[in-house]
Amino acid sequence: MRNRKDKIFALIAAGCLCLSGLTGCGEIKMSPDNISSKSDDGLMGSVKEETDASDESEADAAGEEDKVSNDMIGRYVSQGYENPSFGFAIALPDTYTLEKRTNLELNADTIEASNADSTYDWIRSLIALGSATVFEAEDEDTYIGVNIQNAAALDDTSVWDEEKTIAENSVATEEDIKEAVGEDAQITEFQNNVEEITFLGEKHYAAQYTFKNYDVPFYGVTVYLVNEQDPRYLLAIDILGSDLNAVDQADQFFSVYTE
Repeated sequence: MRNRKDKIFALIAAGCLCLSGLTGCGEIKMSPDNISSKSDDGLMGSVKEETDASDESEADAAGEEDKVSNDMIGRYVSQGYENPSFGFAIALPDTYTLEKRTNLELNADTIEASNADSTYDWIRSLIALGSATVFEAEDEDTYIGVNIQNAAALDDTSVWDEEKTIAENSVATEEDIKEAVGEDAQITEFQNNVEEITFLGEKHYAAQYTFKNYDVPFYGVTVYLVNEQDPRYLLAIDILGSDLNAVDQADQFFSVYTE
């Protein structure tokens, strides 16, 4: 059962993160009939040559300035994760296992491999294309994933809409879940909604869904955080699990980042 759950979690996470993709940027506005919003306190040499050299230097400087910082990607720490740019940290109990950002160094320490310069460069290359997972952890029943998404991947001028619009455009549908899990899925009792929740002491919007697969219950919530300094980027924080209370209470592992 554990292997089956892990596979389903991974598929659902991948499917839902792709859903959020770039649907929140630009002027896209959607209000699907199956989405509701409500308040809740609970739960990305010559003169010419000199001029050319100057232009190249300026371009290089602009490129460095435009590069996604390590702080925006965040860093692994003992049993957790810190993201100074988005302003939060995660501290997980020992029941959780941290997953490496890359499997290129199979025998490397999880934290060391995840925070290596080569890993940051690899993640930046993925973000330039659209999105990258920057943190993952799971225990027996719950998965937590953090994905950074770049609205400007296709258009340098694009920025993200308000978080509510992103959540409404990205909330998983029953068809999305079936496609993510596969042909063998037996999805029943599917429900979804968008709620305004309290997260890290502030109001944010979350896309939520619940369903059963082979009578096994699953619960998912994705919180969207648009970067305040650079709205081209957002984080989609996914919490998935088979225990409603564990998913609902997972926000207790998150705190406001302090140096």
